[in-house]
Amino acid sequence: MAKLEQGILGPFRGKVGTVVGYLWRGQAVVRAYVREINYPNTAAQQAERDWFVSMVRFASAVRPALQKGFRRAAAEARMYETNWFVKSNKRHFRTQEDGSVAVDYQRLALSSGSVAPVAAESARVDADGVLEVRFDGQRQLRRSKATDEVTLVAYNARERKAVIASTVERRTGRVAVRLPDGWQWDELHCYLFAVDAQGEASASCYIGVAQAGLAQAGSLRTSGLEPAGEAEEVGGGKVAEEFAAEHDKHCPPGI
Repeated sequence: MAKLEQGILGPFRGKVGTVVGYLWRGQAVVRAYVREINYPNTAAQQAERDWFVSMVRFASAVRPALQKGFRRAAAEARMYETNWFVKSNKRHFRTQEDGSVAVDYQRLALSSGSVAPVAAESARVDADGVLEVRFDGQRQLRRSKATDEVTLVAYNARERKAVIASTVERRTGRVAVRLPDGWQWDELHCYLFAVDAQGEASASCYIGVAQAGLAQAGSLRTSGLEPAGEAEEVGGGKVAEEFAAEHDKHCPPGI
């Protein structure tokens, strides 16, 4: 039963006929009522569920970063940031013949926007288990500022968990985070992106870090920033092309 909070013409909470009223981030919204339906648990349906669960699991692990990187895009679409991540990255989660789900980590995007991407230069894990990523904090591209806040995300596929470093300003040129015990021997999937003072984000840059060593050769890649053809969508005309030309020196497309 629905509850009227501001009279018959005001917003409501609960089910009324075929619709449900609820609050989403302080806004009163209405959605269609979906009945629960029991489907037979076929192999194809189980594979579909596993595919979806794999996306949600990754999004949940990196949620604090998504709330920064996709804040504007998700708000414009009136979606949560994790839902926007799933919508934007579902083609990079593929079900294999054996039923397992393969993830193309190099192509996952954890952020989007017109701010200049962060040009990663190196990444390594030291003997104390500290992951350090160095990036170009001096080169001034259009839509970049020294005070942009840079976020580093390190995801461990074996553990299905992520750590997120405290943000640093772009001009510092480095960001570091201490890894949980044992992680220095695992392969890590790392992502860098920047957010300006107005909350606009950049595309994320992927960095694959090998076991307790340097970043894998050829693994630096800008997630979601494709070569010519989608430049307009990412950053807008010539500006986006300049981002790609400058940034691909450090984050070339994955092989």
